[in-house]
Amino acid sequence: MSIFGTYFVRTLLELEGWPREKNILSKAVYDTLIVDSVIDQMLVWGTSLGAGRTKLSLKILAEIHKDKDWDGDDAPTIINVIKSSRENWDKLPEGSPSEVIQPTRLTRHFGKSMPSKYIEDKTVMSVLEQFFQESVILGLGNPDHFKIWYNNDSARRKSSLQDYKRSGLDVEAPPPLDEWFDKCESIIKDYEHHFHPMPEIPEKLFADAKSVGINIEWEH
Repeated sequence: MSIFGTYFVRTLLELEGWPREKNILSKAVYDTLIVDSVIDQMLVWGTSLGAGRTKLSLKILAEIHKDKDWDGDDAPTIINVIKSSRENWDKLPEGSPSEVIQPTRLTRHFGKSMPSKYIEDKTVMSVLEQFFQESVILGLGNPDHFKIWYNNDSARRKSSLQDYKRSGLDVEAPPPLDEWFDKCESIIKDYEHHFHPMPEIPEKLFADAKSVGINIEWEH
């Protein structure tokens, strides 16, 4: 199993000081509202990769499906899921990646907190990887939708910066889109450093991407 989604969620939670000892038995737990928020951020990250780093995203999909025979009759195909992702975002043209994908909320399953060990549970990890894959495909199929959403979201967040500062919160302005794509790519480079380089793109995956109009020469 690939662990892109799990790697992102676990790393960001660690940077924010989680897990913490919060229950009466002094066991390490996560605040599930925070975990759900981080999952939303993971979906933005995956969609960003798909929209702005297409070659890298196809390599990520190849890694996710590294156990599949890409040269056989039953090779995976992304054509139908790309088309489906376009239909889904067309229904919510101003929606965020999480609003389009509608991930399962861990708060519904665990309540206010969850034992830290469950972040390594195979079922939870599998769900995170499925969400991550959906977000990458969403970005691959809908780069224009993503760019519009990102720019609108950035403008909204920038307009709130002064309010945050008056409240004593140190909130940074969102970076320009090109810088954001670089930052998203850097997380994959960290992943490669900890695990292994991404594989080459299978010919069928490359051909499928081209057949549905994905521009694989966008990134530098």
